[in-house]
Amino acid sequence: MHSFRSRVIAILITLVIVGGCIAVAAAGYEIRYPEPEEEGEPASAYAIGKDTIYLWYTDESLSDYLNTEAVNYSSVNDEIRVVPVLVSGRDYLESISDASMTDEELPDLYIATGDTLEKANLAGLAEPVMPPDNANITDVFLQTALDAVTYNGNLVAYPMFMECSAMCYNYTYLEQWARNTLEAEIRAQLAEEEKNAEEEEKARQEAELQEKISSMVSDEDVVAYVEEHIPTTIDELLGLSDDFDAPEGVDTIFKWAVTDIFYNYFFIGDSIDVGGPYGDDPARIDIYNEDAIKGLTTYQKLNQFFSISTDDVSYGGVIEDFEFGRIVMTIVTSDAVRSLAQAKADGDMEYEYRFTALPDISDTSAGRSMSVTDAIVVNGYSSHKEAANDFAYYLSTSAPDTLYDWTGKVSVLKDANYGEHNDELQVFAREYEDSVPLPKMLETSNYWVNLEMLFASVWDGADANEGLKKLSEQMKLQVTGEPVTEETIIIPEEVEEEDEIIEEGSEEDSEE
Repeated sequence: MHSFRSRVIAILITLVIVGGCIAVAAAGYEIRYPEPEEEGEPASAYAIGKDTIYLWYTDESLSDYLNTEAVNYSSVNDEIRVVPVLVSGRDYLESISDASMTDEELPDLYIATGDTLEKANLAGLAEPVMPPDNANITDVFLQTALDAVTYNGNLVAYPMFMECSAMCYNYTYLEQWARNTLEAEIRAQLAEEEKNAEEEEKARQEAELQEKISSMVSDEDVVAYVEEHIPTTIDELLGLSDDFDAPEGVDTIFKWAVTDIFYNYFFIGDSIDVGGPYGDDPARIDIYNEDAIKGLTTYQKLNQFFSISTDDVSYGGVIEDFEFGRIVMTIVTSDAVRSLAQAKADGDMEYEYRFTALPDISDTSAGRSMSVTDAIVVNGYSSHKEAANDFAYYLSTSAPDTLYDWTGKVSVLKDANYGEHNDELQVFAREYEDSVPLPKMLETSNYWVNLEMLFASVWDGADANEGLKKLSEQMKLQVTGEPVTEETIIIPEEVEEEDEIIEEGSEEDSEE
């Protein structure tokens, strides 16, 4: 196995250096492709008598922030001038490698996603970093972030910001549903007391009764009822969908970008293992197992209940539906914190909303989302490694609220305070802590594309068991170089509560 892995690595290193092309983000993670000649403005005011280090990056939304931080750093550092350089995201590592071999202004450090670090390390473009002043990094960064930048037992970059998913719900709708439900329960209790009322008294008594009921339901009762009924499992989500009395204008209680693996991964994220905790161990491939089959089957069952077509659903469309009150719950990434707040401020959204954790699959099977971590990497070919290392650490530990205000990126620092949107972003930080970072292994670089295709086919009715079996066999073949045949797992057929709920929901839909 190791000899085959060595041959694969050797080939892929060559591809990285000479003509490789690697992605800089996972599916669902928005990428912009500026022209290569675009550059950040150098901190020219602080250039005289200083060594210059160049920082490459591909996301234009970082430009103002990086240039400002570069000036701030140079203003207090007597020896270093930092020049951020915006480059194309296409063939990113290849461009870094080419510049490292031929360009006097080579990138001394660069921002890249954690899943690229094995390729970068083997190509000499990423080396172990050393926090200045022997800082204890476990006290500085979230553990998930450290896992994402650890390769072969070494910290090979400084984590800077992340993306993951969480659930968002229309609080206005749930609050009104809670109030109506509590009032209905009290009405039923009081109805017995009113059953002997005279006919002519009924109208008066009805008005008095409603006033009495309303006074018995406090705002605190409503808030507690909503919080108690926010679904923490898929089973509870289906139960709420069955019980919820949707207001006029609501198309469905739950809708999300069902074709995007970034918002689907939590169905199997706790059940499978690709590369171990650091995503770099080829001996840790566990894709085909009973829990994964059940998770993917649960995902498929949601199509029977919510009937979301893959032809007309997108993340942007889902966010728009949520803003206009057409859906009650959805799955979002952290960008929704800003976009929904802006829509609310502009008067385009009249509803209150909240963020909460993604649901577990069941009482016995956890949900676990996927995350992307962007990191600052010191180029192994730099002649200013120490200076690049110190600035990389400085940048990765800068104020989380400033980073978010300027860029919309969520810092991975421990105990981060994100400023104005701290409460909402803490939901994503907690989800990130329990998330699964992208694996780094060269041999599984097509894993996410194949997994997304599997989810899409299962949503449209393909067999989840067979699909996971084939994916596992394919990944193990790529890792070992030898054909693998998984033993088929037989899942006993059981009539579960959610199946009954789905059948009831389907009957109601057909009646409508």
